[in-house]
Amino acid sequence: MAKRCPQKLKTCIVIQGADDPRLAPYKSLKGKELERDGIFIAEGEKVVKCMIGSGLRIASCLTAVGTTGRYGSILATMSKRGVPVYIAADKLIEKIIGFRFHKGIMAIGYCPKKITVSEALKDCKRPLLLVALNAVNDPQNVGLIVRNAAAFGAQALIIDNATYDPYYRKAVRVSMGTVFGLPVCYEDDLRSSLIRLKSKYDTRIIAATPGKGAGDLTKARLSGNICFVFGNEDKGVSRKILSVADTKVRIPISKAVDSLNVASASAVCLYEASRYRGTR
Repeated sequence: MAKRCPQKLKTCIVIQGADDPRLAPYKSLKGKELERDGIFIAEGEKVVKCMIGSGLRIASCLTAVGTTGRYGSILATMSKRGVPVYIAADKLIEKIIGFRFHKGIMAIGYCPKKITVSEALKDCKRPLLLVALNAVNDPQNVGLIVRNAAAFGAQALIIDNATYDPYYRKAVRVSMGTVFGLPVCYEDDLRSSLIRLKSKYDTRIIAATPGKGAGDLTKARLSGNICFVFGNEDKGVSRKILSVADTKVRIPISKAVDSLNVASASAVCLYEASRYRGTR
């Protein structure tokens, strides 16, 4: 067990027991407590660095004995900002969080204020490239789509109340921290939001679907203000949402395969859009 903290870490605290109340949030990695308290978990060096660079408020940091040298610059930055840096033995951390602590460093941040599409678009440059998710209920897929959206220049992500929050632990981890730089719009009624995009912001809604009536993605017009909609892993984009789409597109693939995973489909569609628009 660690006896003391490095002198340069003014906010360092050595944890001696798994029941320390200051580490309660780290015990709730898979629970609803994080969402209720408006906080999220960042795991691993790259994600924590993105978190620091994003300017989001940080509640605390947790790392293992023997890693203070490896993560020295990260911990020093945390300490300068007045963020509590908790240090504990590996076995104790595993007891606290419930699994092997292989990432080496974790941090808890405060989720940004939830915004609507109208609020997000105030600062977005034109032409718009947006992504909307309709009942995507796998956090890994959500995280991958966030990463794809960031990679190909999407300006905002719109999610409905049946989609996993991109700030859930697994989604944040899979996104590799790119979620911190992508505005996330929370809309209870996605259909109404898409209709408003069409009427108020002159945005064409493009639904990705392998169903009947969908045209070849490679032949679609992808210029101007557009919003791609990606649907549920099992059922795809709902009929309710499809009814307001201006265009339905499918990705040309082998007939031997029914469809692509939604995260893979988002990567193909967003790549094609960036190629078409000359923004890659």
